[in-house]
Amino acid sequence: MENQEFYHEDRLTPEERQERVRKLKRKRRFRKAIVITAFVLIACVVLSPVLLFGIFRITDFAIEGETLYSEEEIIEASGISYGKSIFFADLDEAKVRIEKTLPYTNNVQFARRLPNTVVITLESTDKAYAVEKSEGIYAIVNRDFKVLEITGILPDGVVPVIGAAPEKAEIGMPLSFVKDDEQSDATLNLIRNISAAVAESGLKDINLVSVRSRSNIYLIYQERIILRLGDSSDIDKKIVLGQKVISQEDSIDAEKTGIINLTVPKKAYFNPSDIKDIPELTEYKRYITVNDRDSVEQAYAIGCKNGSYAITNPAFVVLDFSQTAPEGIVPIGGYYPETAKTGEVLSYGDKAQTDLAFDVIRKLSETVAESGIDGVDLVGFDSDNNIYLICDERIVLRIGSINNLENKLSAGRKMIAEEAEDAVGFIELDDLDKAEFTEKKYQDIPELMKYKPVEEEEETTEEN
Repeated sequence: MENQEFYHEDRLTPEERQERVRKLKRKRRFRKAIVITAFVLIACVVLSPVLLFGIFRITDFAIEGETLYSEEEIIEASGISYGKSIFFADLDEAKVRIEKTLPYTNNVQFARRLPNTVVITLESTDKAYAVEKSEGIYAIVNRDFKVLEITGILPDGVVPVIGAAPEKAEIGMPLSFVKDDEQSDATLNLIRNISAAVAESGLKDINLVSVRSRSNIYLIYQERIILRLGDSSDIDKKIVLGQKVISQEDSIDAEKTGIINLTVPKKAYFNPSDIKDIPELTEYKRYITVNDRDSVEQAYAIGCKNGSYAITNPAFVVLDFSQTAPEGIVPIGGYYPETAKTGEVLSYGDKAQTDLAFDVIRKLSETVAESGIDGVDLVGFDSDNNIYLICDERIVLRIGSINNLENKLSAGRKMIAEEAEDAVGFIELDDLDKAEFTEKKYQDIPELMKYKPVEEEEETTEEN
């Protein structure tokens, strides 16, 4: 057999002999690769704990970018601890933790710098809008509507967004206007689009965004010009067009008040109007005044059960207590607040009752001030259907309901001048068709006796 094999080898052609040699070399390389692979695998198994838990332990953090927070606060918020394997640190979770725990951070990025440093790059974000969460409570957000803080004070430099009460306002998270996170958030998309369009257009000095009516969205510019956008269609084009109109108007007169109607595409123009004829500006002025809880301006003197007056600012925060109303402020009596504490907002019970009382007080105070009636000593009410005024400590205007208040006060002022110049009595004004002055003794008018009691005997003595 051996002789036959040698004989066979001798019979191989040169090409066949070379192919045979190549096959033998491949077999040798394959066996060598198997040995090396096995060695590497064994080495990895033996050495990986040393590499992962020994050499590649986190010993340092590199913080890059501008931020309001200290390095210690950022590292603690990340949840990544010193000594942890750099490969096992969950950087995605750490990013979420920082942006939620430290809300004034933005665009947080992580990187591993081997062997043992975690690099954290981040930016600061600023307050941009104040979205009213509930009565007098605001979610302060950045331009992406991420919640930065919840506060009862309207900060300076932020733009109020009204008509968009959020369902969820969690610090460090985006606002949500839907109950189910899987729903499309149309309101959030709308106000984000408005924010982006304003920034893109270069329009500055926006004071307020209203989305209360989705068919009558508007912006207020420099507390003097209303940009009426109509519905949400082509919102970016409308805002750009509004900016162009404002640029033209500013070059003519920067003090004008008026309206820019942007509801009709490509037909925008500025319509000058008196501020009193622009309901959006009137509402804005009231909104800002009412929500300025830090204001020390004395606005109302509201009677309390103990006989004193709670002196409040326009937001009904109690500034002080006094036995008399400050000069120039008509006191409010008859409907006593349940709680009145210095530095806190008055309360008339639950939120609905309190809101109703505040609305009535505002309406009464504003309308009485504008009515031209002189010598008003007290505005009294025990409900919004039983309102009265005491004038010159001798005449009661019984107004009844708050409806048609302006006309009732106008009629009362006229009757006082024409029929009751020196008399004591009352005027029934709830039904203007039957309004008349009735002369009565002081003691026979309950409102006067409640305001300043006088005993019958004393008056009889004076007469004699």
